[in-house]
Amino acid sequence: MRIATVLLAASFSMAAQAQSDIWKQVNPAYTPTQQLQLVTPSDAQLRSVAKLIHQSGGDSYICAEDGLSNEITERLIFEKIPVTHGQQVLLILVDGSPHTRGCSAKWLVRFDGEMPVLLASPDKDFNGNLYSIQPSARHGYNDLVLSWHQTVTENDLIYFRFDGKSYVSIGSAREILDKSGKLTIVPDAR
Repeated sequence: MRIATVLLAASFSMAAQAQSDIWKQVNPAYTPTQQLQLVTPSDAQLRSVAKLIHQSGGDSYICAEDGLSNEITERLIFEKIPVTHGQQVLLILVDGSPHTRGCSAKWLVRFDGEMPVLLASPDKDFNGNLYSIQPSARHGYNDLVLSWHQTVTENDLIYFRFDGKSYVSIGSAREILDKSGKLTIVPDAR
């Protein structure tokens, strides 16, 4: 019993250290130097993305009342995101304007020809605002940090890493603005 307790404590300690290490490289004062570029997809890409979103259950994030419709594609915004070399990766956002009743979601898609390959989706917690594109990369894709605005002084952060097939969450933290105006990132214990 004592050995199991020691092993469990060591496991938690290693996880906490790993959680702390990934956040050390994230700069809370980060200002993106590369702006995301708006992209106009081809009609075939637009149809294939709408189909992919529909098949993955994304209609609920878009608030489409009648399933797959032209309305879905009218709400999508495509932006080129520089996370890998040699292949175009698009960050696909749902227009959060008033006519969508506040619905919003994000997908990360790579195109192999006209065929979309889903790299990240809202059902895997890929949502919020792009906080930073990290210099660290796995399998040729940069790590990403997304944020959720909570209050004037706090944001929740989620760290994503590419595992060879898709982006997965590997950590979370809270960005805190103190009274002096200093931003700090406090990792969550996992």
